[in-house]
Amino acid sequence: MRIPEKRAPPRRRELLKKICLLGDSGVGKKTIAGIVAPFERGIEKYTQTIGTAVTKYGLEFLVREQRIRLRILVWDVTGKEDYRRLHPAYYNGAEGVIVVGDAAMPDTVESMPRWIEAARAVAGAIPAVAIINKTDLVTPQALASVQRRALELLERFAAPVYLVNAGRTPKSALKIPFYELAKLIVVRASSPAGQ
Repeated sequence: MRIPEKRAPPRRRELLKKICLLGDSGVGKKTIAGIVAPFERGIEKYTQTIGTAVTKYGLEFLVREQRIRLRILVWDVTGKEDYRRLHPAYYNGAEGVIVVGDAAMPDTVESMPRWIEAARAVAGAIPAVAIINKTDLVTPQALASVQRRALELLERFAAPVYLVNAGRTPKSALKIPFYELAKLIVVRASSPAGQ
């Protein structure tokens, strides 16, 4: 009788990574981040003073026989023009970005590539994920057009595009873009070229 081989449990690895949540003012970044990774009380006043707010979010993955516990520092970078000169400092050290546009404001979708380019100019070729928010404010035909345009604009960044309505989309669905970005970051960090 042969005794089955005992498999060693997956090794555990803990990582801390910084991501930036980017997009024009008023697209719903703070709402999305506040649902997925709630901010501490009083953060609104602090954000208006320095142009960014930071919160954290924890995830666990199994990648290549390793259980990875990932803590993400989410930097919600304001889209207000007054703070644009400070943005490069906020991008420093980022390992991924989530860029947000508003389905009812096509110019915010058109600007999404500029946000990714600006972050990559500082942080290198980091992964990107896109969210089109406020999908309930447009007709299904207009939404299809916005989605097509976002996919065209973001194709060169290999950025998946997610459609949400932060006010009504279940929290579990709002987390999906964050999980997708986290997976991209973990795979990049686990590859020899990404370390």
